[in-house]
Amino acid sequence: MSALAIAATACTTNEITPVETSRPPATPTIYQPPGQVRNSTFVWSAEPGIDLADQRGILTRAAYESMIIAHYGGLDTTYPGFAGALVPSYARKVPTALETSLVGTFRAHILQVLDTAAGFKATVCTQWSKVGIRVRDGDYRINQFSGQEEFVEFTRDTEEHRLEGQLHRHDPEPPTPSDQYLTSLPTTEHQWSAPTEDLFTDTGLRIDFGGDLGETMYRCEAWGRSIEPSLPPYRSSETIISPTPPETLPAYPGW
Repeated sequence: MSALAIAATACTTNEITPVETSRPPATPTIYQPPGQVRNSTFVWSAEPGIDLADQRGILTRAAYESMIIAHYGGLDTTYPGFAGALVPSYARKVPTALETSLVGTFRAHILQVLDTAAGFKATVCTQWSKVGIRVRDGDYRINQFSGQEEFVEFTRDTEEHRLEGQLHRHDPEPPTPSDQYLTSLPTTEHQWSAPTEDLFTDTGLRIDFGGDLGETMYRCEAWGRSIEPSLPPYRSSETIISPTPPETLPAYPGW
């Protein structure tokens, strides 16, 4: 064999032919609520003239439910887009009880929705007497009180918000919760209902929370007593420790 033929053979032998590879399309991640809240639900109502299913009703419900999830599962487990829409000043101080879990049903009521110069503000009343907070194996803490009030405020995003978010984008990662409070929860027929799409990012709105005291405080008190007449006296509470968790009702209106 000539030197030219040997060289040609060597080139043919060492040549790497690209291999066509096909990868299956990525499956979109479907949001799942964390185990800390999965066995609880929200039942919503509203004052006449307030629509739970219009944009403001949907945003108010989604934001408030996300805030509850943040308290028990951490901000990184909330509804898609919520953590990014939350004003940084509130996001930095969200208390998280990672070592507890919930069973039962929150009753929540949109009391009023008011226009503001930069968006809108919704007052939410909540009633917790049908929610059990697991404190140890076999025991649930149930807080009996008439009702509490809080506002959810939506304001148009500003350059100030964006700069503040950039300044705090390197906040430390949240701690990983232990599963010890999730291993022996009762199996509930009804479980947390959650939206799967991002309801917040494309709105151009930032979310904040606060106490809505004054006249709304008394209205929330009256609403709470209207659904639970046997609750403790005005602005007082009673804590029950029970081995039996409250019943978890179907979510309403749900997602």
